[in-house]
Amino acid sequence: MSKLINELKQEHKEIAELFQTIVKSGVTSKKGLELVKQSKVMLLQHLEKEDKYLYPPLFEKAQKDFLLKNTLKSFGEELEDVTYIAQRFYSKYLDVKDIKKQEFIEDMSAFNISLKGRIMKEEYSLYRSYEKLNID
Repeated sequence: MSKLINELKQEHKEIAELFQTIVKSGVTSKKGLELVKQSKVMLLQHLEKEDKYLYPPLFEKAQKDFLLKNTLKSFGEELEDVTYIAQRFYSKYLDVKDIKKQEFIEDMSAFNISLKGRIMKEEYSLYRSYEKLNID
Protein backbone atom coordinates (compact mmCIF):
# COMPACT_ATOMS: atom_id res chain seq x y z
CA MET A 1 0.00 0.00 0.00
CA SER A 2 1.30 3.46 -0.83
CA LYS A 3 2.52 5.77 1.90
CA LEU A 4 -0.14 8.39 1.09
CA ILE A 5 -2.99 5.90 1.18
CA ASN A 6 -1.74 4.50 4.48
CA GLU A 7 -1.69 8.03 5.93
CA LEU A 8 -5.16 8.87 4.62
CA LYS A 9 -6.65 5.65 5.96
CA GLN A 10 -5.02 6.25 9.34
CA GLU A 11 -6.51 9.75 9.38
CA HIS A 12 -9.94 8.30 8.57
CA LYS A 13 -9.57 6.00 11.56
CA GLU A 14 -8.49 8.87 13.83
CA ILE A 15 -11.40 11.06 12.70
CA ALA A 16 -13.88 8.23 13.38
CA GLU A 17 -12.34 7.65 16.83
CA LEU A 18 -12.52 11.35 17.62
CA PHE A 19 -16.22 11.42 16.74
CA GLN A 20 -16.79 8.49 19.11
CA THR A 21 -14.92 10.37 21.84
CA ILE A 22 -17.07 13.46 21.26
CA VAL A 23 -20.23 11.42 21.76
CA LYS A 24 -18.84 9.75 24.89
CA SER A 25 -17.57 13.05 26.36
CA GLY A 26 -20.90 14.73 26.03
CA VAL A 27 -21.09 17.77 23.85
CA THR A 28 -22.24 19.96 26.68
CA SER A 29 -18.94 19.49 28.44
CA LYS A 30 -16.01 21.79 27.83
CA LYS A 31 -14.00 18.80 26.63
CA GLY A 32 -16.75 17.83 24.17
CA LEU A 33 -16.80 21.30 22.63
CA GLU A 34 -13.02 21.35 22.34
CA LEU A 35 -13.15 17.98 20.58
CA VAL A 36 -15.69 19.32 18.10
CA LYS A 37 -13.24 22.12 17.27
CA GLN A 38 -10.40 19.60 17.03
CA SER A 39 -12.45 17.41 14.67
CA LYS A 40 -12.98 20.33 12.32
CA VAL A 41 -9.26 21.09 12.19
CA MET A 42 -8.43 17.41 11.67
CA LEU A 43 -11.00 17.05 8.90
CA LEU A 44 -9.82 20.19 7.10
CA GLN A 45 -6.19 19.05 7.25
CA HIS A 46 -7.19 15.68 5.84
CA LEU A 47 -9.14 17.26 2.98
CA GLU A 48 -6.23 19.56 2.22
CA LYS A 49 -3.90 16.57 1.96
CA GLU A 50 -6.31 14.83 -0.41
CA ASP A 51 -6.65 17.96 -2.53
CA LYS A 52 -2.89 18.40 -2.72
CA TYR A 53 -1.67 14.82 -3.19
CA LEU A 54 -4.52 12.45 -4.04
CA TYR A 55 -6.68 14.25 -6.55
CA PRO A 56 -4.14 15.81 -8.94
CA PRO A 57 -2.76 12.47 -10.22
CA LEU A 58 -6.28 11.05 -10.40
CA PHE A 59 -7.51 14.00 -12.46
CA GLU A 60 -4.50 13.68 -14.71
CA LYS A 61 -5.23 10.00 -15.35
CA ALA A 62 -8.95 10.74 -15.76
CA GLN A 63 -8.21 12.74 -18.91
CA LYS A 64 -7.61 9.40 -20.63
CA ASP A 65 -9.84 7.18 -18.49
CA PHE A 66 -13.58 7.75 -18.99
CA LEU A 67 -14.60 5.52 -16.07
CA LEU A 68 -12.28 7.32 -13.65
CA LYS A 69 -13.48 10.67 -14.98
CA ASN A 70 -17.09 9.75 -14.20
CA THR A 71 -16.11 8.40 -10.79
CA LEU A 72 -14.34 11.65 -9.91
CA LYS A 73 -17.32 13.67 -11.13
CA SER A 74 -19.65 11.61 -8.96
CA PHE A 75 -17.37 11.99 -5.93
CA GLY A 76 -17.24 15.74 -6.49
CA GLU A 77 -21.01 16.02 -6.54
CA GLU A 78 -21.35 13.85 -3.45
CA LEU A 79 -18.72 15.90 -1.65
CA GLU A 80 -20.96 18.95 -2.00
CA ASP A 81 -23.61 17.16 0.09
CA VAL A 82 -21.10 16.06 2.72
CA THR A 83 -19.61 19.56 2.82
CA TYR A 84 -23.05 21.10 3.34
CA ILE A 85 -23.76 18.76 6.27
CA ALA A 86 -20.32 19.43 7.77
CA GLN A 87 -20.63 23.21 7.44
CA ARG A 88 -24.07 23.16 9.01
CA PHE A 89 -22.83 21.00 11.88
CA TYR A 90 -19.72 23.06 12.63
CA SER A 91 -21.46 26.41 12.28
CA LYS A 92 -24.02 25.21 14.77
CA TYR A 93 -21.74 23.59 17.36
CA LEU A 94 -18.37 25.32 17.34
CA ASP A 95 -19.43 28.19 19.55
CA VAL A 96 -22.66 27.56 21.37
CA LYS A 97 -23.82 28.45 24.82
CA ASP A 98 -26.96 26.32 25.04
CA ILE A 99 -26.87 22.92 23.39
CA LYS A 100 -29.90 20.72 23.16
CA LYS A 101 -28.45 17.27 23.74
CA GLN A 102 -30.96 15.34 21.62
CA GLU A 103 -30.60 17.76 18.73
CA PHE A 104 -26.83 17.49 18.90
CA ILE A 105 -27.00 13.68 18.88
CA GLU A 106 -29.24 13.76 15.80
CA ASP A 107 -27.00 16.24 13.99
CA MET A 108 -23.85 14.36 14.97
CA SER A 109 -25.37 11.09 13.77
CA ALA A 110 -26.34 12.58 10.40
CA PHE A 111 -22.86 14.04 9.97
CA ASN A 112 -21.18 10.84 11.09
CA ILE A 113 -23.25 8.67 8.73
CA SER A 114 -22.54 11.01 5.83
CA LEU A 115 -18.83 11.08 6.58
CA LYS A 116 -18.55 7.32 7.10
CA GLY A 117 -20.28 6.69 3.78
CA ARG A 118 -17.87 9.01 2.05
CA ILE A 119 -14.87 7.40 3.73
CA MET A 120 -15.97 3.90 2.72
CA LYS A 121 -16.41 4.95 -0.90
CA GLU A 122 -13.07 6.76 -0.96
CA GLU A 123 -11.20 3.79 0.43
CA TYR A 124 -12.93 1.32 -1.85
CA SER A 125 -12.81 3.30 -5.08
CA LEU A 126 -10.57 6.37 -5.13
CA TYR A 127 -7.75 5.00 -3.04
CA ARG A 128 -7.63 1.84 -5.13
CA SER A 129 -7.50 3.91 -8.30
CA TYR A 130 -4.66 5.94 -6.85
CA GLU A 131 -2.70 2.85 -5.92
CA LYS A 132 -3.00 1.50 -9.47
CA LEU A 133 -1.05 4.58 -10.56
CA ASN A 134 1.97 3.45 -8.47
CA ILE A 135 2.88 7.03 -7.63
CA ASP A 136 4.79 6.55 -4.42
